[in-house]
Amino acid sequence: MGEFRILFIVLLSLFMGPSLLWAGGADNKTNWSAEYVGILNRNAATDAADIAMYNPAGVMKMENGFYGNLSVHYLPKDYNNKIDGIDFDQDDPSVVPGLFAVYKQKSWAGFFAVSNVVGGGKVDFKQGNATTNFVKSGVRASVPILNLVNQEYLKAEATGMAYTLGGAYKFNDIWSVALGVRYVKSDREMEGIISLGSSIVPAATYIADVKFEEEADGLGGVIGINFSPSDRLNFGLHYDTKVTLDYKADVERDTTGILPGLGVVDGAERNRNLPAVLAAGASYKVTPKIRIETNATLYLNNDANFKDIAGTSRDESAVGIGYDIGIGVDYTLTDSLNATLGYLYTKTGVDAKDMTPELPELNANTLGAGLKYKATDQLNLMFSLGHVFYQDASFVNRFSQSITYEKKITFFGVGVEYNFF
Repeated sequence: MGEFRILFIVLLSLFMGPSLLWAGGADNKTNWSAEYVGILNRNAATDAADIAMYNPAGVMKMENGFYGNLSVHYLPKDYNNKIDGIDFDQDDPSVVPGLFAVYKQKSWAGFFAVSNVVGGGKVDFKQGNATTNFVKSGVRASVPILNLVNQEYLKAEATGMAYTLGGAYKFNDIWSVALGVRYVKSDREMEGIISLGSSIVPAATYIADVKFEEEADGLGGVIGINFSPSDRLNFGLHYDTKVTLDYKADVERDTTGILPGLGVVDGAERNRNLPAVLAAGASYKVTPKIRIETNATLYLNNDANFKDIAGTSRDESAVGIGYDIGIGVDYTLTDSLNATLGYLYTKTGVDAKDMTPELPELNANTLGAGLKYKATDQLNLMFSLGHVFYQDASFVNRFSQSITYEKKITFFGVGVEYNFF
């Protein structure tokens, strides 16, 4: 069983890796608002309170007043691990909220946001997946008589809520800056069982049953700059610092007895930081009715000092710098109705063989569309939807099995913003 103990590391590390939503880098998530879902490019936007996260210095371009913005995302998630042509999938959906507030006066503003920056969903592979299959293959290589699968499943859930508080100052109509502090509270849960039997020796069985939770919190900073050389052209830039996260473990079950050897000790901590982000955008009003925005976002994964579950630093070739690039258009249909359309390309910076089977970090092309309705002078409603076209990734594992990762996500967003003039 010695080989099994080594292979089971893969099972235990499923949840220690990336997060569970669709937009962003290997760990960072950026799909925070219904406005974002509708255009996919918000780094230079100046039209709603969600820019407290996307373009914090840009809040100085908003009208004076207090803005409250609430968004909810619904994401059906179809994830599939194809192993030698056999499908292992899960389809549990996720619901993710976002809350934003801005209080703006003539030359200064304050902002606050609650949003999910890592995790935010769950997966439930009821029949197992590439991880459990890899472990199962390792057990059978060590003990060939274990040829029956009695039970095999894998579940995980993660949230990483960020609470951002900051202020912005306008030097003049061209330049404004923003500074903020961000507190991140992350919770993770993982449960997995592999139960094997034998048709040759009925008494021969093996059960691997693991369940544990982890919690971490940390502080980071936000810096923003907005440059508006004319009424038609605007540039936004923000930098979110790395957030140090030391996860404290609460072990409920461990029939294998190997968690302490892997650094998961009840009451002890392990480190997995949230990478820094550098994001820029440009917005241009082609006509009074048409605004085009383009974005580029870098996820500085190499600076995060990623570590695996045993505390060993990951090879830099496994997780490189990721990025998003995109373009969107906002078209004014009537005085009270705007339509948006956006495109985004995402490169996560992770090779196929290094991806987490529960959430393979696939490169993707994303399309989003939305409608923004001005119900009154103070009330705006946002409805948006989109689809992620993931690029399948394949490799051959150490047991000569062909592994293909596939994902499908169609997402929906609903938002409401009220301005208390």
